[in-house]
Amino acid sequence: MGEIAYQNKDIVSKILGDGMKEKSFSVYGIPMSKVKEVLPVNLPAIEANEMATDNLFKLEDSSYAVIDYESTFSEKSKIKYVNHIARIVKKYGSNIRLRMIVLCTSGIRHINAVLDVGCLRLTVEPGYLSSINAEIILKTVRERIENREKLSDTEVMQLIILPLTEEKKEKQKVVLEEAVNLAKNIQDEEQQLFVLSGIITFSDKIIEPEFARQVEEWIRMTKVGRLFEEEKQQAVAAVMDLLEQERAKKDQESLKVVSLKLLLKGSSPQEVSKATGLSLEEVKELLS
Repeated sequence: MGEIAYQNKDIVSKILGDGMKEKSFSVYGIPMSKVKEVLPVNLPAIEANEMATDNLFKLEDSSYAVIDYESTFSEKSKIKYVNHIARIVKKYGSNIRLRMIVLCTSGIRHINAVLDVGCLRLTVEPGYLSSINAEIILKTVRERIENREKLSDTEVMQLIILPLTEEKKEKQKVVLEEAVNLAKNIQDEEQQLFVLSGIITFSDKIIEPEFARQVEEWIRMTKVGRLFEEEKQQAVAAVMDLLEQERAKKDQESLKVVSLKLLLKGSSPQEVSKATGLSLEEVKELLS
């Protein structure tokens, strides 16, 4: 079971990383260029429990952005970010331009975005998700999915963050389940898997472990099922090709037997070649 869980998370991370390219967090009210790639951070376990592990992005303007979200915010949050940033700088060097972006869930309307201890100053860029109307987005997305239309990048980025726009946990759970159910009906499979991966990744602090496991397993089976079907079709095609080759060999052998009989009865090589379709050289080889 542990191996399957690891494979599920690996698949989710791969889908999210691939799908996040050329997307932008500006839909959350933060001016920034599009994502170029998702970078690994490799946090120790104690920090990985506090922050998403794949939350470092390289942007198209060559800057880097750490993305996290908070349902509560305090000075401890900023100290956590300092530790996190120190690890990133150690890994990627001190010449990078780094932004610390915090998506604040619906319960947060304002934060003190600066930590200043004299020798070190951290400025957080907040994005307030309370500005996103979940009901309107759900209605719009539902209509587009029912009409079998592909979602825009803006709608995709809104949908993956939607559970965090609600303040109360009960409502978060309702929106989370509705967003997942809607995502499962997206016709474009690549977009569907990205949205599902994004929802469970960004909602990892509020999602029930069992529900997350079910969605991860659904993603895995969808992707693995497709790959399995492709492999099965390739195997069938290979067998059919092999059978055709064997049939051709048998037909060729039969023609050679018939040709030999005709030659023994006195037919010329030219006559046998014309009658059987074998080349003149092949007929002459039978004589030798």
